[in-house]
Amino acid sequence: MKRLTLFFTIIAIAASFAGHASAAGDDPVIYFEIPKGLFAEACGEKVWSGVTARFAGVKDLRERKELGIQTKGDEEVQIHSQPAIEIVLNDALRELFTECGMALTDRVSEEGTVISADLREFFVDVVKSMVSGKSSAQSLITFHVKGAGRVSSIDVGMEVDSKDVRRKGVKAVGRAANRLLAETIKAIPQNRYMREAR
Repeated sequence: MKRLTLFFTIIAIAASFAGHASAAGDDPVIYFEIPKGLFAEACGEKVWSGVTARFAGVKDLRERKELGIQTKGDEEVQIHSQPAIEIVLNDALRELFTECGMALTDRVSEEGTVISADLREFFVDVVKSMVSGKSSAQSLITFHVKGAGRVSSIDVGMEVDSKDVRRKGVKAVGRAANRLLAETIKAIPQNRYMREAR
């Protein structure tokens, strides 16, 4: 098994979209929203045209299941998402593969291509000062590609640093998490090893 790692670092001046809090007494949650046209932008080139594969889905293997932390006094409150990040990512990857030319099927031959994904990291850290602040967000997905008697593991990771963060708490985490998800999706078809997935 070969393991190939590719990381991108993007410095973003502004992060995008919002977070919300759940009902009183519950941990706060954020909501993901895929920007309109994201998949078309990511798939300017149909990199998987002619490829037929079964997508076996996403597993959340993160050690820390929260997406971020909100500090309230001396208390740290975990921030999660609704629906869970692995569900959001699973749906997004299906749409991405299809938009980029891949034909997804429920069944493949013994030598057919099967793709699965392990979410290993997805976390946002927001540091807020008196006037503004900054956020640092990281993701890491390991794709497993099986087919034609071979197995490949390909890591795609993103680091997105946003400056001039004027919101705090849940909203800041929500904006940074949405930015991180969008940039991670765009990075996948740009990964030279994922482009070769057959």
